[in-house]
Amino acid sequence: MTIHARRDVPALPDLVFNAAADPSRLASWLPGPHEVVGRTDDVLILREGGSEDEGQRQVQLAADYDQLLLTWEPLADEGCRGELRVSLAGAAGSVAELTVDGCPDEQFAARFLEALANEVEQNLTAG
Repeated sequence: MTIHARRDVPALPDLVFNAAADPSRLASWLPGPHEVVGRTDDVLILREGGSEDEGQRQVQLAADYDQLLLTWEPLADEGCRGELRVSLAGAAGSVAELTVDGCPDEQFAARFLEALANEVEQNLTAG
């Protein structure tokens, strides 16, 4: 099932996109029950759920900084795939749009965008 979510963020698109596209930053704010347990430049190793007994999945990230488009694909046949696009809204705001497919959690897209907006507002636009 494909789910689409949208969220306004009171920050410039580059700030919003960089918070999502940088694997180390993404690992710090990714909403539960997902947890980053390992990463390279373009692959995240995720664990879903709070238990170490839960399975791990690898997803490959692809960031297009010119288009402000972040995509991720599972390296196995199954798993959640997604596309995040950030665009300018007004003079100093952004719209983050997320489309996910294959995610069993119907609220993941909304939680992801909420966590991204909180990260940007708390850590990148303060002061």
